Amino acid sequence: MSTPPTKYSPETVSLASLDPPGVERAEQEMQAMLMRRQIRRADLPRVADTVPEVTLPRILIPHQGRKLRPPTLHYGWTGNVAEMLLQYAEDHNLMRTIKWDRDLKVKRTDTFLSRRAALFDIMEKHGLSRPSPCTLRVKGSLNAGDDLAILSLYTNYDLHKAPSDEFVDALQKVLGAEDRPRWFIGLTDNTWVSWDQY
Repeated sequence: MSTPPTKYSPETVSLASLDPPGVERAEQEMQAMLMRRQIRRADLPRVADTVPEVTLPRILIPHQGRKLRPPTLHYGWTGNVAEMLLQYAEDHNLMRTIKWDRDLKVKRTDTFLSRRAALFDIMEKHGLSRPSPCTLRVKGSLNAGDDLAILSLYTNYDLHKAPSDEFVDALQKVLGAEDRPRWFIGLTDNTWVSWDQY
């Protein structure tokens, strides 16, 4: 989890993926679900059923002026996009393997790396340059469905490096994603913690 720049203020960030400045939500299911303790096994069914948010509540934008660091949330797609990327990787010989055992002799398919290879291949073929710095990742999420995989465009910790809304629109079209990206709960770093814990 990266630290936002010192001059970074939640009130000044402007992206279509964020609540407009000044908006306060009465009930924020996502915020209530993101507890200030580790998510326990018993919590997982409720967390998995949480519908990803279309816009991020500004309370979840990291700022060192607050006592606690918010959980990491990923803005991106899952479902048909994650499945399509894996199928594309298989069809275009882009499956990636990693060495798995202690002796590094057993190889296993890495579906996350394979999806990322597919993403970059598709982008290149459609003339989409990687944003710089590149925040695009295939990550795990607690509320992404059975596969757990999401295509993360950026996190709430990467807002200052987020690709433009125009890039997101172009990528959505190229990938054939039916819906706008949403905010997913990260598989790791998914609780509120004090700043000194990192």
